[in-house]
Amino acid sequence: MNFTAIDFETANEKRNSPCSLGITVVKNGEISEEKYWLIKPKEMRFAPMNIWIHGISEDDVADAVEFDELWDDILPYLNNSLVIAHNASFDISVLRKTLDLYNLPYPNLRYCCTMIMSRNFFSYLDDAKLNTVNKHLGYTFKHHHASADATAAANILLKIKDELEIETIEELAKLVGVKIGTVFERNYTSAGTLGRGVVSKRRHMPEVSSTLYSCSTDYFKDKVVVFTGPLSTMSRIDATILIKKLGGMVGSSVTKKTNVVITGAKNIHLLKPHQMSIKLRKAAELLAKGQNIKILSEENFLRYLS
Repeated sequence: MNFTAIDFETANEKRNSPCSLGITVVKNGEISEEKYWLIKPKEMRFAPMNIWIHGISEDDVADAVEFDELWDDILPYLNNSLVIAHNASFDISVLRKTLDLYNLPYPNLRYCCTMIMSRNFFSYLDDAKLNTVNKHLGYTFKHHHASADATAAANILLKIKDELEIETIEELAKLVGVKIGTVFERNYTSAGTLGRGVVSKRRHMPEVSSTLYSCSTDYFKDKVVVFTGPLSTMSRIDATILIKKLGGMVGSSVTKKTNVVITGAKNIHLLKPHQMSIKLRKAAELLAKGQNIKILSEENFLRYLS
């Protein structure tokens, strides 16, 4: 999956007052480049609240250039690209309002919001804030630094992509329940939510037997379930849909909130720590410490379903 993650910080309440921009480029599922610019706003007015949030003041941008002078450097990262941001409605609005201010043409791009993705995919978390989600994923960063925030947003999308074993944004958007927005000449379409996963429109749904989709066990209701390793009887996407249909929530990593870990590994009781996946090893450690966590083989998972 290829995409560009962005994050703007603004000098004041106006969307056309960017004072910094971070860009993180992902190619073939790997971070390949990180860029950061300080920007001198056209109106040199820094609101105290904004300074308190990101720590940037007039002195920091005194020698920086305005956005229009940077645009030729920024444009290649955005044009004809998939752009993602955490709270993308804000960042895309900053981009559009600033281009309008300088009478610059819009790039052509598609965009998605990792905050909406997080709200749907990590629904068991207290909130979908950038720092909350990345703490859950075990990723630390300097919050409200534009470059660090862009990379943190990229980390969320990469983790969801890996968990669902998906390589296209179209498949991911349908499963997680988000819309892909667009920006084009002097106009845009919003990137919002389609709900908590659009099952009815998925072309892969028939892969799992109707018997499994009609099961009505309450075992997984309100439980946080984590999958590790490939399953032989169904795809990770289908397994995720199944758990959500049964009232459960699917996590991307094993934490103290995890209730069930399902693995495709055989003879799990015979596995030594070095033979386990990271998730399975973490689950075994929490189990040894007394956490009420259930480790299910694929065979036992199917027994619960039937």
